[in-house]
Amino acid sequence: MRNARSRRLRGKVTPVQFDIGTFYLAGALVSALLGAAIGAGGGLASRHNGLATVVYATLALAAGFFAIGLGAPEYSAWLECVGTSLVAVGATLFRLAVDQLHGQSKSPRTPLFILGAVLLAVWGSLVGGTPPQVNAAVGAFAVAAVFLLPVAPLFRAQEPGAAGRAHQLALVVFVFAASVAFTRGVAVATGAAPAGSVAASPVNVLFALGLLGALAAGAFAFLILLRQRDVETLALRDGLTEILNRPALHEQIERVLSLARRRGFSCSVLLADLDHFSQINVDQGHRGGDEVLRHFVTLARGVVRREDVLGRYGGGQFAMLLFATPATGAQALARRLRTALAAKPPRIQGLGLALTASYGVAESRQGEELNAAELLRRADAALAEAKARGRDCAVSYDEIGSAPPQT
Repeated sequence: MRNARSRRLRGKVTPVQFDIGTFYLAGALVSALLGAAIGAGGGLASRHNGLATVVYATLALAAGFFAIGLGAPEYSAWLECVGTSLVAVGATLFRLAVDQLHGQSKSPRTPLFILGAVLLAVWGSLVGGTPPQVNAAVGAFAVAAVFLLPVAPLFRAQEPGAAGRAHQLALVVFVFAASVAFTRGVAVATGAAPAGSVAASPVNVLFALGLLGALAAGAFAFLILLRQRDVETLALRDGLTEILNRPALHEQIERVLSLARRRGFSCSVLLADLDHFSQINVDQGHRGGDEVLRHFVTLARGVVRREDVLGRYGGGQFAMLLFATPATGAQALARRLRTALAAKPPRIQGLGLALTASYGVAESRQGEELNAAELLRRADAALAEAKARGRDCAVSYDEIGSAPPQT
């Protein structure tokens, strides 16, 4: 009787079926946790655009893995296309992060690739009658193509030390991920592997594990790059105000002047000096002086454009390089700063502090071969004239000794 009962129990036991969806759901969890960890570890500060993009990329990949991992039979083809599109968007964002980490605010091709990934999802939702093999194969080939996007800039980048090793790791990761996706596309197209996202297939297992490994290793490589970029940023930024320091400012002005000579436009430097800043340090202490400096930088950031350059020139002096702007435009910006300082003075220990500044303007016109040192020297001479005329005014280098200050 015991043997008969054992046979009945054994007859009811079904073998455990390997579910590839488990890997995709695990990928969603790992991706989400990884994105949260990166965001918590580095912070989504505005100066870390590359970091924010990496977080968005991991979240897109997480959503893509989750959509594919659901794998309900009646929605398998549609979910596979949607999930594949999200994975493609995530990979494209990784490419954008590479551009940002190399000093490019955006890649002109990136929106096109993201649009293509979204259209892939729309295509999957509109062609419900398309064979699952077609959906799966096209999706896999799309993922392979998009994972190759970061390869070219990573291959061209030659950086020493940890940054160079991170580039190499990221390069290997993206090539591996593209190879895995391409292998799955070929296998599904030729019938060597089932198209269903939850089907038990070694090729699908390789696809899932390969993308998970690529995600983890790729994010790790970007963390190294971001850390290296932070070290470089610290060397270029003023520790108190977080704007460019004097050497970095000088270098940036040289670059813009070189560009202006090639493209034939003028640009101006506006040099600002906080009036009686030394006395402010004596009266309010260095902590109060620091608050005054940060307050002025906040106001200056509100009036300069994104393409302009703002840096600390030293002490209570700040320099602004105004892109494609004549001297008259620089003087107009100085008037806006004067108005802003009058309307919103800094507050030290709850009390408003009357603050003014003197401004010197120098313009590099078309055809002039000025370097950064000469342009800054002219702005400094104009600034000295503004102080001699009673401070709290703006003087252009062109009007020294010939005209009253502009107020």
